[in-house]
Amino acid sequence: MDLRESTGLPIVSEETALKYSDSEVSVKGIQIIKTEEISSYLLNSEWEGKDKEKEVYRIYQRIRKVEDKHFWDIMKFDFLVIQAGKLGEEYNKTTGYYRSFAGTGYRFPEIYQVVEGYSEFLLQQSTENHEKIKDVVMIRAQKFDVVVVPPSYGITIINPSEQKSVLARIRSDDAKEIKTDYEKTKGECYVRGEEGRWTYNENYFEIPRLRLEPPQNKWKSLKRGIPIYSIYTYKPKIFAPLLEPDPADYIL
Repeated sequence: MDLRESTGLPIVSEETALKYSDSEVSVKGIQIIKTEEISSYLLNSEWEGKDKEKEVYRIYQRIRKVEDKHFWDIMKFDFLVIQAGKLGEEYNKTTGYYRSFAGTGYRFPEIYQVVEGYSEFLLQQSTENHEKIKDVVMIRAQKFDVVVVPPSYGITIINPSEQKSVLARIRSDDAKEIKTDYEKTKGECYVRGEEGRWTYNENYFEIPRLRLEPPQNKWKSLKRGIPIYSIYTYKPKIFAPLLEPDPADYIL
């Protein structure tokens, strides 16, 4: 499947991966996350370690058109490919994480866009104590949908479908992922089960009701149907809040 329309890049989607020409597309590296690395983020400890070499998802890091190098000096653009399948009783998902702090004193935000398939984004806002959650939001996103992750929210992305999900991501080059809290609680505060059921993660001691919100397809000047890669290279100033975050720029 040709993903040029949804990504803004000359990329083809194959069965479990992305295909591109090195003369057209630059990729710094490909990180493959297997079950062995994600098992400590799963509630079912009896399942840990089984099929440890199975791929759960992969990240194409700092991907761009070869001629676009000058656009990506302060921002980074990645693709995530989340494979279809299950991890014991849980669907394939990313490891949850918060992001590091920017110079403004707030955590770096980030923006995702689904470019193939379907994903569910679980965003949670904690107090100073990770186990005490103030707000938790689920966003269902299909092809072209945009999900903007506010500074104070951690994120887990789940693929409950029968086909892989491909996501584009943009964030500050200085943003770092912080996963230790999620590992301590063996995942996010709600766990996605079959038939759309969400159950409490009892490693947390305070969890509010899960609320459903739509994708943020009209954040700033973003438009559903236009690749965020293309928008950034055309109007990079739109993405300035990713560099100097202020919670006032983000509403969930």
